[in-house]
Amino acid sequence: MAEHRELPGWPKKRLVREVRSHLSSYSIRPKGERWRLAWQWAHDIAISYYHTTWPRPAEIASLYILLLLCNMADNWTLGLPYRASEKMPEVVATLITDSDWHERLDPANRQRKRKAKKAV
Repeated sequence: MAEHRELPGWPKKRLVREVRSHLSSYSIRPKGERWRLAWQWAHDIAISYYHTTWPRPAEIASLYILLLLCNMADNWTLGLPYRASEKMPEVVATLITDSDWHERLDPANRQRKRKAKKAV
């Protein structure tokens, strides 16, 4: 069994390759401390199950992208041009308002939805 021993949890090389492939489709080359933190986070998720189960490659890639965005916000480099909200195309405005990304990040909201589905 081939593992990446420099990453937390020693993930399989295939999983690391799939995560890198997913990120490369967005022209992202993962590296550095954020990359290791994303794998630490994924490892913590994996060991939270009775049988160790790693998150899917897209989920690990999402963790990495979220950490990159947090890093940009901390360094004051995450921002839009001053007139971005004024000159936003209607299609973009619709995508942003229709998106439920903020709800997806809230674990409590997920649990409420699950309970609502079970009640029905």
